[in-house]
Amino acid sequence: MTPATDDAALRAEGLTLSWDGGETIVARNVNLAVRRGETLCLVGKSGCGKTTILHALSGLTTPMEGRVLVHGKDVTGKPGSVSYMLQKDMLLPHLRVIDNVALPLTLGGTPRSEARDKAANLFERFGLAGTELEWPSQLSGGMRQRAAFLRTYLMGNDVVLLDEPFSALDALTRVDLRNWWLQISCELGIASLIITHDVDEAVSLSSSVLVLKGRPAEGVPSSIVGEVSIPRNVEGDFSLTHEYVDCKRQVLDLLG
Repeated sequence: MTPATDDAALRAEGLTLSWDGGETIVARNVNLAVRRGETLCLVGKSGCGKTTILHALSGLTTPMEGRVLVHGKDVTGKPGSVSYMLQKDMLLPHLRVIDNVALPLTLGGTPRSEARDKAANLFERFGLAGTELEWPSQLSGGMRQRAAFLRTYLMGNDVVLLDEPFSALDALTRVDLRNWWLQISCELGIASLIITHDVDEAVSLSSSVLVLKGRPAEGVPSSIVGEVSIPRNVEGDFSLTHEYVDCKRQVLDLLG
């Protein structure tokens, strides 16, 4: 397999994946690349293998074939090279927000006071100023998710995998956080890959949408059947433009 020669922060080359190491093939020949400051969405119907792909990219599982590269280094089957944010915020109720956010640092051996200081310096940038000493139960859903984003960022990797991170939020909060994530991930140079089954979310969030299609439970492995590039130089509210409608139509056509 030819080594990658571009500037992709995360790259998957020819991944073939199964469920839990079994014989049933979930996805075949998965190829993708994400650069720093770019958000890529992988969209597909429930059960098509999106989370299985995320597990392989994170190193939690080893693909049957292919490899995963982070900044050109082969990290196939080796966890710890990317940050992975689950669908739920997973904030611990017995820890204050500052300690929840600083958890990756303290678990990594950073003294608690130093970890708190490092996390606190980013609270304003992540829209969390003033919540440091609150309990998770005192935060709104959107604020809890911001805290989860910051905790994920403090894992120390500039490649972030997100498993339907906005699905539990109300519609207005979801739109606000999408726009916020696009801005801050670009500012911080984060390469993010988001999986979702929400076509509107995929088109609203990403630089490019990859469409995954298949029926693994019926013996039809999933594959990426197309890619839709999303223009980001459109003036005004992108969701109200002809370009948005055209991109959404292309994705829906590929999902078939």
